[in-house]
Amino acid sequence: CRTCQTCFLIFDSLFFPGSANRLYESIHEKIFTLPDECLVYPAHDYLGQTVSTVGEERKFNPRLTKTKEEFLKIMNNLNLPKPNKIDISVPANLVCGLHGV
Repeated sequence: CRTCQTCFLIFDSLFFPGSANRLYESIHEKIFTLPDECLVYPAHDYLGQTVSTVGEERKFNPRLTKTKEEFLKIMNNLNLPKPNKIDISVPANLVCGLHGV
């Protein structure tokens, strides 16, 4: 089993302007229904980790081992600065990087 462009790997990210609630539900109701050995690949990882498994994430991800309420509290209080070039990146990602579509 293989999936690509999952947005977590041992730690989690929330894609602007995403919803922490939808992220939690999507991971728990979709990704975590896959077999433990299913490989997941992060969309963005800055520590050099390129692959994990559903089982590893379910067991070791420090945010995803929390209750939904704890997860939402963490994610909604990150207070991260607005990323540089996000106003360019989000629209490009929404059309898969194809300009003029």
